[in-house]
This record gives sequence, C-alpha cells and structure tokens, in this order.
Amino acid sequence: MEGSEELVALPPSGDAHGKPPPDHECMCTMEDITEEDGNYCEYQSAPSMRWHPSKYCAAVVRRLIHKQFPEYVAGVQKADCHADLKRRIAKGPPVWLEDKHALPIPEDDTHICRVWMAADGVEYSAKLVGCKEGEEREALWEELKNFLGPEEEAAEDSAIDDATRGMKLATFDAKPE
Repeated sequence: MEGSEELVALPPSGDAHGKPPPDHECMCTMEDITEEDGNYCEYQSAPSMRWHPSKYCAAVVRRLIHKQFPEYVAGVQKADCHADLKRRIAKGPPVWLEDKHALPIPEDDTHICRVWMAADGVEYSAKLVGCKEGEEREALWEELKNFLGPEEEAAEDSAIDDATRGMKLATFDAKPE
C-alpha cells in the first residue's frame, strides 16, 4: 500500500486536531483506530474548512487518494449495469477524495480538500492522484459518456409517447351478469 510520503504535503493550516473517539473502528478493515496504532486521520471539508474524524483508518484513506480516480475510470469502462454506468457518468470524473459513508461532509460543503495523518502530524491534499481538472476533465468526461451508447430508454419513451398521443384510455365498468 502506498505510503504517506507519496501524498502531497501542504503547509499546516494551523488548526488543532483531535484524537480518535473511544472505540473508533475502521469501516473498511474493521481494525481499531487508536492513538497508539497511529492509524487515526481527519479530513477537512470545504468551503467551511472544518475538520472531521475519518471513519476509515489512515491506510485506507491513503489508498483511496491513490486509487479512487483510476478505479472510477475502470468502473465506467467495465460497467455491466446501465443504471450504475449512468450514475457514474452523471457525477463525472472525481477530483477529490470522497466516501459518503465513512467521510461524510456537511450539507453546505462541496468536497474534502485536506487530510491529516496523526502518525506524522502532516496535512496532505485530498486531491486524487491522476485526476483531471478543467478542460482535461471535461474532455475525459465527454469520452466516458460514449460508454453510455445510444439512449435506448429515451428513444423507447419517445416512441411510446408518439404512439399514444391523442389516444384516450377506455374505462370499463365491470358489472356482474
């Protein structure tokens, strides 16, 4: 697994960081998250710039920063469920670390911008390794949209609407004889 030396260190925010809550457990590995194990981390959400305890251990957060972007692209390319593919494409290629269950952000925030690793006391960028931004991201997004193929559902709905336009449904009174 990638080490923190491969993450992009940022200048300290000057914010105070906490300690793991009692009985804190990683939602991925199920291991205890403790000060002694040095596997506690926090994440900062923007634009509020508030820090939150991660429900993942530091190793999982590091892995996500390295793997979330390439796994997104591979997931689009290998999707075998049209609904899943549509959800992935609608959201677009990710730029920042995210996980709505283990790294939830407040409603008014838009993304996670930093992570802090208790083991070394350093704040790192939460930007995903290999992610695309700006025009590069838009170009990739357009390319990935090709995996959707023709909009069968839209065409089918349109055909049904055309066939039933102006028709009234008959009502039946079911009276026993």
